[in-house]
Amino acid sequence: MSAIDLAQVNIWLDYGFLVLWILVLIVFFVVHLGVSIPKGRFKKMWIQHIWPKHDWAPPALPKFIHFQHLTMMIILGVTGFLIRFPVIEGGRGTMRIIHYVAMVIVGLNFLWRLWYAFFSRDRDFREFAVGKKDLASLLGVVAYYTYFSENKPHVAKYNVMQKLAYDMFGVLMILQGFTGLSLIMQPIIFGYSPRFLLVGWWLGPLVGGTAMAGAWMRIAHYSINWLFIIITTVHLYLAAFIDFPCTLDFFGLKKLEVDPNAYHHDDHGAEPAAAHAD
Repeated sequence: MSAIDLAQVNIWLDYGFLVLWILVLIVFFVVHLGVSIPKGRFKKMWIQHIWPKHDWAPPALPKFIHFQHLTMMIILGVTGFLIRFPVIEGGRGTMRIIHYVAMVIVGLNFLWRLWYAFFSRDRDFREFAVGKKDLASLLGVVAYYTYFSENKPHVAKYNVMQKLAYDMFGVLMILQGFTGLSLIMQPIIFGYSPRFLLVGWWLGPLVGGTAMAGAWMRIAHYSINWLFIIITTVHLYLAAFIDFPCTLDFFGLKKLEVDPNAYHHDDHGAEPAAAHAD
């Protein structure tokens, strides 16, 4: 594919993802929030302060890792856009440095969270596994969020939609790391660039050379960045609107009240992990 065609693809991506993000904002912050008023959920939560109950609270370490991750992802997103659209004169080089530093921190943070999930004393990898009970509850969870039901099935600490979202987030993290490293052209590994070692030798011959392989990785990297923005937008909406006390707990502003006998399938429904550390 020619460079002109790739330039057109990039334009389509810019407009397409921007429109998609605006639609997501409208669907959740206008439509979903608006429907909550006649359905009574807005009054119940924000006026009567009847929030979902919790029989557990997220430990400090996962929350700290999550907070670091959120901060660095925001920095990556902002610097990524400023690299693509250098509105600051002469600032592209500086943005790249900041981007690379944040990339390293996110990578280490991701490995730290994997270690915690699989090898720490409080390992919690099973909490993110999607089983038969989770899949059986999927329609009920969807019905709750779309206001067709006032009861949300609860079979684990995280509901099935949260598990799927968090698992997908982990996969996207790996793909984003791969595509991001594929953009580095400097020969820093035994005289070879990360671009060549990761995609140049196998993808290059298929698309017309190492440079074209890098161009496609840039498109993939940019697309995944937008997917992160969209997923995070929905996550923040659900965390702040559905379970605001848990959000306050996440940022250390107010300790989450825990009731060991709480049932997450009560009338309010529960969003036990909308703001929990992932």
